[in-house]
Amino acid sequence: MRSCNGLVCLSNESYYVICIWNPCTRQYKRLSVPNYAHNVAICLGFGFDCIGNDYKVLRIVRKVIRGRDMSEPEAQLYSANADTWKKIQVPDNIKDSLSTKLKILCGPDISGMLYLGGEGGLVPFDLRNNVFGEIVVLPFPKHVQEKRIKKSKILNFEGSLAMVYESAGDESVLSLWILDDVGLWIKKFNLEMELELDRMYLYLGAQHFLGLNFVFGYKFYNYKKKTTKKLPFPAHLTDVNSVVKFTESLVSLEGFKSQE
Repeated sequence: MRSCNGLVCLSNESYYVICIWNPCTRQYKRLSVPNYAHNVAICLGFGFDCIGNDYKVLRIVRKVIRGRDMSEPEAQLYSANADTWKKIQVPDNIKDSLSTKLKILCGPDISGMLYLGGEGGLVPFDLRNNVFGEIVVLPFPKHVQEKRIKKSKILNFEGSLAMVYESAGDESVLSLWILDDVGLWIKKFNLEMELELDRMYLYLGAQHFLGLNFVFGYKFYNYKKKTTKKLPFPAHLTDVNSVVKFTESLVSLEGFKSQE
């Protein structure tokens, strides 16, 4: 799902099997996940609380019976320090944004904040204080938004929340928008490239994005040089479920076990 400070959070598609793993030390810990009857998890986030020196997993669930939503969304937070889960109050003003039948995308940890892709905007979650914030409205007014196409997941661009959009005019142009310190969206630059990328997944730093072309696969894109380069995978890998930005570290958590 995500990587943070050398730790990788792994999950199955239903978010009921969750594991924190350090590929460098070959140590891991499988979390004991709350399992309430009829609950369906719709979101999973992973990040670091630098004040409490704690790694945390955020999980959003809803109760579903006979294919219908029967409850408001509930937030569950795991603390690696406490090795426990606790319920987090979801404010009334963001419940509708999180009440969706689809899984909600959760962005990377950006300065101690996770951002969830809710209806009508992004829902921030403060990992330090364990609280949800006000909905961050997406870059464009509704009448303009309808003429734009979102082309990225939630990105961390040089420490700022960022999104990539494509204009829907006669000349389609990809543009990177960032959220500044006062909550305003600013167009940073256009992304001009020799090969169109259908989706942007990560900003890797050093001028490089990682994107996907539905025909030619994953590509590195250098926004300064405006060049693309194929991301090679071992020949035996025929399907890639997800990609994360990973930095090696020796971080270890209480309860880590060694891989066999």
